Amino acid sequence: MTEPLDPELLAAFLPEWEAAAAALAGAGATAAPRLLDQLRGMAGAFGLRSLSEILATAEPLPEPFAPGALAGLAARLRAQAARIAEAGADLPPPEEAPPRDASPPEGCRVLLVDDSAMMRRLLRESLAADPAFVVVGEAANGHAALERMAALRPDLTLLDIEMPELDGIGALRAWSLTGPGAVVVVSSAARPGTALAAEARRLGAAAVVGKPSGAFSPDLRDRQGDAILRAARHAAGLPPAGEGR
Repeated sequence: MTEPLDPELLAAFLPEWEAAAAALAGAGATAAPRLLDQLRGMAGAFGLRSLSEILATAEPLPEPFAPGALAGLAARLRAQAARIAEAGADLPPPEEAPPRDASPPEGCRVLLVDDSAMMRRLLRESLAADPAFVVVGEAANGHAALERMAALRPDLTLLDIEMPELDGIGALRAWSLTGPGAVVVVSSAARPGTALAAEARRLGAAAVVGKPSGAFSPDLRDRQGDAILRAARHAAGLPPAGEGR
């Protein structure tokens, strides 16, 4: 039987682990090795074998390295830490979360989340320009997004922020504990450099791309289509368009 962990030590461990894992989700090639070493050291020092086992599955950093390539690993580490905190003891990592192939033969499976049907259509059309992606589902609010994530296990989710019922930040908080794949925020409310964008990155979003205008953006493909594709490829761990095809 697994021995209970010291509550005070666990309380001291969790915030530091959460911060390091969140930073790993969006780390570049320079910071990623340092963060991985930090996380390995923390897991070993606290004797948390399950976290050490997850870290042992981390593959060498890909070349060329894309920011957000480790978002899936970071999400698993945060989810396992949350399970440990709830149980008050170390637990075996879930068997249902093996390392994900960043470039499956059928293409990177994408979930589109936006309360605007027009925006979802424009996002779909933008992704259609790159054969690496296949859209497997859509959702119009955060609650539906979490349900689709659990059912479809997408490799990548494009997520709006301003939505009814549960907004994108709320969905990100839940995803950061149990969600699959990587997330790219596409929102006019969380343009890069804003406080909302910083919060999205803190919660593990691999990238933040601003919409060119409000919820209705018929010029999306012309003005932001390339930026969305670049961010999507980075988040999925794929090389820049034109490389590796």
